[in-house]
Amino acid sequence: MQRLQQSGLVNALEKAVNEKPMLAICVGMQALFDSSEESGATACLGWYKGVVRHFNELSVPDDLTIPHMGWSRVLQHQSHPIWHQIDDGERFYFVHSFAVQASDDVVIGQTDYGARFTSAIAQGNLVATQFHPEKSHRAGLQLLKNFTEMTIC
Repeated sequence: MQRLQQSGLVNALEKAVNEKPMLAICVGMQALFDSSEESGATACLGWYKGVVRHFNELSVPDDLTIPHMGWSRVLQHQSHPIWHQIDDGERFYFVHSFAVQASDDVVIGQTDYGARFTSAIAQGNLVATQFHPEKSHRAGLQLLKNFTEMTIC
């Protein structure tokens, strides 16, 4: 966050999201919220209400490894064009130790890894995923295709 702010890119991102579709992936999604527990209490962009917490803070059972690496189901919490031709509960590839706990109004996908967390959000021109669509085989390619076909909201 510090480098993003020092670079002057925050203003460019704010302008861009108002003019064209934007896709944020993994830590890109995490940066959109109020704060993150990574590296202590880190202020993030604050575009959306929510906090990024380490899985240990979410009471993940001891038998689950952290970081969460691998394929997990994404439950479609709200319908959205990004889900076109993607089944509810489809598996996507994750690699992360921190998870977003977001307010419900922007949540379009959730995943359970011992605790439920936000795995996809959308509002206006912005779509963000905790998972990596580029590593998620057919479903990920479909999601990326759907994103490229989005129009300005």
